[in-house]
Amino acid sequence: MRVIVVGGGIGGLAAAIALRGAGHEAVVLERAARLESVGAGITLFANAMHALDLLGVGDAVRAHGAAARRSAIRTSSGRQLAALPDDLLQGAVAIRRGDLQAALHDAAKGVCLGAVVTSVEPARDGASAKLDDGTEVRGDLLIGADGVRSLVRAAVAAAQPRYGSYTAWRGISPVTIEAGQLTESWGVGERFGLVDIGGETYWFATANAREGEPEQAGERKPELMRRFASWHAPIEAVLEATPDSAILRNDVYYLDPLPRWSSGRIVLLGDAAHASTPGVGQGAAQALEDAVALADALHDGAEVAAALARYESVRRPRAELTLKRSRQADRAAQLANPLGCRVRNAIVSHIPAGVQRRQLAPLVHSAS
Repeated sequence: MRVIVVGGGIGGLAAAIALRGAGHEAVVLERAARLESVGAGITLFANAMHALDLLGVGDAVRAHGAAARRSAIRTSSGRQLAALPDDLLQGAVAIRRGDLQAALHDAAKGVCLGAVVTSVEPARDGASAKLDDGTEVRGDLLIGADGVRSLVRAAVAAAQPRYGSYTAWRGISPVTIEAGQLTESWGVGERFGLVDIGGETYWFATANAREGEPEQAGERKPELMRRFASWHAPIEAVLEATPDSAILRNDVYYLDPLPRWSSGRIVLLGDAAHASTPGVGQGAAQALEDAVALADALHDGAEVAAALARYESVRRPRAELTLKRSRQADRAAQLANPLGCRVRNAIVSHIPAGVQRRQLAPLVHSAS
C-alpha cells in the first residue's frame, strides 16, 4: 500500500520505518520546514528500546544516550523517599530528544518537510491530505501522527485535549550529575527531575498553574529560580547554567479515551490517539509501540479494516493503562496541600518494591 503519514515526530517517523519494513510505501508529511528538536531530553525504558530495536535504530540510540541505572523519588530537601527497583530500569536509555529524532529521521528517509496539511478526506479505498499550497496527496491509508492537537483526529472522533492542571519546563544543562542517575523530587504542587544523558543533564520541572498563564520574555529562568533554587543540590546550579532562551515551557494536556482510533482508511497513532501526561514517562514509548503494532497488523496483505481493528485491540489496553498510571502519578506528585504532602511522603517511603513492580512493570517491560 501507499501510506500517507501526517506528522514527522517520533511516532510518525517510526511508523514510516515500520511500514517500509513491512513492504509498504510511506510518505511522511511534516509541517516544519527543517528537522528540529521538539523537547529537551527523554528517558526510554525497555519497552521503547525494544520497539527501537525492531525498527533497526536501537543501537544508534544507545550510542548517543546514557544507560539509566538508578532512579529515586526525593523530597525538595533531597531526602530519598523511594528507589525504583533496578529491574524496572534494565535496558533503559536517557538521551537528547533531538538525537532520538535524528536517528529515526535518518532511517525513515523520504520525509517531506514544509508540508502543511490543512485537511484530510476519506476516499474510495483510501484517503487524501490537502496541503496549504493546494497540493493533494493520496494514499491507500492515512495515519494521523500529528500529536495531541491533531488535525487528523477530527476525521475519526470528536475530542479535544484536556488540561492536566499543571505546566512544565524542560531544558538541558552542562552541569553533570552522577552517571546513570534519574531522580524526581517532590514539593508542594511542584516537582523537579534530573536525568543524566551522558555528559549533560536533562532536567524538567512542573508546577500547578492556570491554563495558558501569560509570561514575559526572559522570565522563565527567574521564575524557576524563585521556585526551585532553595531545593537540594545541584538543582540551583543546573538551572543557573541553562540559558533562559533554551528553556522550554508547555502546559500539559491529555486525552480521555477515544471511542475509536480509525474511520475507514484513516487511523490515529501516538498522542493523536491517546495523549497522556508525562507522569510515568511513557508518551514516546507508546507511540513507538503503536508504529510497530500497526505495521505488524498490516503485514502480509491483511485486509485493511481487519488490520486496523487488530491494531487498536492490541494497543488500546496499554495506552489506557498508561493514561491511568500517569494521572495517578500526577495526583500524587502535584499534591498542593502541605499536610497532605507530608502524609504522601510517609506513604511513598513505605511502598514495597513488589507494589512498584505491579504498578510499573506492565508498562516499562516490552509488550511482546
